[in-house]
Amino acid sequence: MLCGLMVALVAPGALVAACSDSSPSGSTGTTTTGTTTAAGTSGAAGSTALATLADVPQGSGKIVTGTPKGALVLVRPTADTVRAFDAACPHQGTTVRAPVNGTITCPNHGSTFDGATGALKGGPATTGLKEVPVKIEGDKIVLA
Repeated sequence: MLCGLMVALVAPGALVAACSDSSPSGSTGTTTTGTTTAAGTSGAAGSTALATLADVPQGSGKIVTGTPKGALVLVRPTADTVRAFDAACPHQGTTVRAPVNGTITCPNHGSTFDGATGALKGGPATTGLKEVPVKIEGDKIVLA
């Protein structure tokens, strides 16, 4: 009886661990939800930077963690445009990797997403990445 109780208490954590990504996040590639251009942007004083523009070179992306919105993938499709997306794969919540060659990939089951738009390219996920609004303040990328 005690052994069965221990399995019942431990098993839910094991299920979560089995579907989680224990590998470190990529250091390149950025995905953003919400498009922002450098021209005409301003933000409230005291906004916390997610990254600097130098951290996300044009055509690349970066995974950022510890934000008020959770893990995000920031992308910079053009010199003056930054987008952010929720880094949780819509299939089972695994943190996706930063874009490589224009594609964001889930390491667990291989779902792929467009590195500039977050749109679904291939499953098993059935939807694209959820966009998170961001903006550019000076040389910093902040939540909008």
